[in-house]
Amino acid sequence: MCERIMLTPLTPEEQAFAEENHSALEWCMRLQGLDDDLYDVAVFGYLQAVKKWFARPELRKWSFKTIVRQSVRSSLSNNRRKQERQIQAISLDDVIPGTDDLTYKDTVTEENVRYLTGGKREVGMKINFDVKIPEAARLGRTPSVEIETVLEFLLSNHKNMSFEYDDPKQAKGKLSTIQSWKRRKNRDDFNVFRVSETLYIEKVTTKTKRGEKQ
Repeated sequence: MCERIMLTPLTPEEQAFAEENHSALEWCMRLQGLDDDLYDVAVFGYLQAVKKWFARPELRKWSFKTIVRQSVRSSLSNNRRKQERQIQAISLDDVIPGTDDLTYKDTVTEENVRYLTGGKREVGMKINFDVKIPEAARLGRTPSVEIETVLEFLLSNHKNMSFEYDDPKQAKGKLSTIQSWKRRKNRDDFNVFRVSETLYIEKVTTKTKRGEKQ
């Protein structure tokens, strides 16, 4: 019953049948608890069911809804396998799950740093005197550039700052990193907020704390 049928453009008869029985697709999505964002995948299976219904009359011993349910399930399964085969992009600044704030960049050895810059970087040493020591260095290794920047900001005279990212998803991930570090270190000297792709950092002063308690 699940034999695959080549999905060619619907004939006028098939198109009319698909429109008339569209409720079968809606029923199937409710039955399987599918969100609307999976409609494009589910409708592909639905059109396959329409094609099977006309190409294989022997299937009509079952109800059309049954054919739809099997075809949609097959379409979802194929889509899931396709996604699993795709390479998932990650950021080198992302924290490795299950580690104590270790980022993927931290695992890159000095020997392989050149691969991050197209082979242009040479391994060597640069000596500097009378440099400013970052506050992050005094507290030990930090999980990201954002944390180091926040620490420097808290020592400055600025009242607030922001990080702008390429998209809201990236900003949401960075927000989680900063909030996790803030809770773990019991930092109550700043607040962090997100609006779309932008993170906002606000200093919490003694006056602000008193105001919060009132």
